Amino acid sequence: MTGWDALAEELAQWSEAGRVATLWWRDDDAVAATPALARLLEAARVPLALAVIPGLLEQSLAAALRHRPDIAVLQHGFKHRNHEPAGMKNAELGGSRSPAELAADLASGWRSLRDAFGNRALPVLTPPWNRIAPAHLAALPDWGYCGISTYLARRTAYPVAELLQVNTHIDVIDWHGGKVFVGEVAALRLLTGHLRARRVGEADPDEPTGLLTHHLVHDAATWAFLDQLQDWLSRQAMIRWLSTGEVFGGCDRG
Repeated sequence: MTGWDALAEELAQWSEAGRVATLWWRDDDAVAATPALARLLEAARVPLALAVIPGLLEQSLAAALRHRPDIAVLQHGFKHRNHEPAGMKNAELGGSRSPAELAADLASGWRSLRDAFGNRALPVLTPPWNRIAPAHLAALPDWGYCGISTYLARRTAYPVAELLQVNTHIDVIDWHGGKVFVGEVAALRLLTGHLRARRVGEADPDEPTGLLTHHLVHDAATWAFLDQLQDWLSRQAMIRWLSTGEVFGGCDRG
């Protein structure tokens, strides 16, 4: 049985239960209009959330998205810089940073995004390396955020009161194997696995299954898979891609 066969069987189970499998797409590390970004915008035929690094933002990115109101912007930390000591896992929003220092950086980054993208910028934080210290997580609503997105199935929809968490689950890049495509088998296993976990109650059934990409490092195999995946899923009646506004419904701070 191929990965596509296993995915088809899983979706058949959703259909038999009268359920629609929801998905969403988050792409990280956007900073400027690049050939890779142009290819992403052309390749994405479903709603897209672009996680932008505000401290590195170039005006060319705002210009590239000016006529793409369908693309939402999330805040990808501040400058995507590691602040943890040697021997610790990389994190920009880790425990080594004081709340005051971090809050100032994030506020500066948010102003940059709002100035560049207006109300398409949502107060949803996507921590670099998908890591954030618990104390900083707890402070996010006080800092003006109503959403957070990391990686792997969430434990609860609201880890902090008034902070909705919606994660991603299918990372298509093999970060430890040369930053290349993780492979069709592995990618489809991640997709099928999260859908099954939702269906049988091993994961939150209400958390949409999230595709995670990084356009700046995609190789030819990654682009080809994304095209094939969208084509294949477009023929499945029990699949629905959610817009970022649907994923983080009502999340705005003016």
